[in-house]
Formats: sequence, structure tokens, C-alpha cells
Amino acid sequence: MSRRMLGRYFRHGLLPQLIVFEAVARLGSVTRAAAELHLAQPTVSVQLKKLAAALEVRLFETRGRQLELTAAGRALRETCEELIACFARADERLAAWRGPRAERLLVAAEPEAQTVASRLVGAFCLRHPRIEASLHIASREELLARFHAGVDDVYVFDLQVEGLAPERRWSIAHAKGRELAQSAAQFLREALGFNRNAPETAPQLPPLTLQNAKRTRLEPK
Repeated sequence: MSRRMLGRYFRHGLLPQLIVFEAVARLGSVTRAAAELHLAQPTVSVQLKKLAAALEVRLFETRGRQLELTAAGRALRETCEELIACFARADERLAAWRGPRAERLLVAAEPEAQTVASRLVGAFCLRHPRIEASLHIASREELLARFHAGVDDVYVFDLQVEGLAPERRWSIAHAKGRELAQSAAQFLREALGFNRNAPETAPQLPPLTLQNAKRTRLEPK
């Protein structure tokens, strides 16, 4: 292949477009890919269109509500898998030159459960300062999509049960089909312990202050 023909593969933004394409092809859904990649659905759709235009091929066909890969799309998906494997090998080779990684904890919650989720995460980080935690707030529809895609470690849902005390009006679950990290398992144990005791005997959760949230990132909706 000539250098001139290779030019299309060095256009700005092509690698992110390939990552978006691989997620859509693997999950079979723009919605699920958007949730996994923390992107808006229109952004994912635009990236797919730009990629198809850059490569001058049609990547998907729409049949009803289903997206199906074309022959060109299937060939590109195989190439994406090879690229990801190549990057994974490069990452392993570079690991020896990196410092030790902090443990991470990804928590997602509904807006109605944001208060209790932020306090749980803040209190957890206060007890475990070596763990980096993030809290993503999303609607129930997006949260369920993220749950089924296994994007986050732990999910906090609002319980819409009339007569239930506010401090008990939440439930917690871990990602399906995803190995539970040690930090996530610890967070679940502590959160469930609080939920069993509330509201009568549970200790008060501290407010989410700069001190106990310094290792916590609160993501926007």
C-alpha cells in the first residue's frame, strides 16, 4: 500500500472512531456502546458516520431496530480486535516502567439516589484512601444500559416504595458478567452492612466534604 493511500488511516480522530465502531459492533447497539464509552448517543452515531466516510465503505445495515455488520464491517471488526490486542501487548511491555497503580472503584447511581451514593462513596474513600473512586449520575434508562453492559463496578438504584424511610429507599447491585474487583467487593460489604442497620441503629454517614471526597470524582449527568 502506498503512503498516499495510507493517509486515510492517519486522519485526526480515526483511532477514537475505531474504538467507537468496535464497541457498537461488539454490543450490537449504539445505546449500549454510548453507555460503555461514557458518550452521548448522537456522538457515537456521528463518529460512525465519519469513520464510514473516511474509509469509503458501508459498515452497518439497519434491519428493523437491529444493526447488522456488512461484509466490510465484519472485516474492520477483525482488524479492530487485532489493533486492541496489539495495544494490550504494548501496555504489558510498558508496565515495568510504571509506578504501582491505585485501585479504582466505579460507582453509578440514579439522580434520586445521588445523596446516599455520594455519602457512601465519600465515607468509603475516607476509610480506604488508597482507592480512587468515581460516581457517575445517570437516568434509570442509562443506568440499566450501563448495568447490562458491565460498565461500572457498583450501581445504586432508587427504590420507589411508598412509606419506606428515605434512608432505606435505595438498593445496590454489582455489574453482571464482570469479575468483581476487591475494592468493589469491599464497598458492597460495607454498603450492605449500612443498609441492613438503617435507619434505627446505623451510624450517620459523614457529609461529602473536600476532605473525604479528595479521592472521589463526581461525574456530571
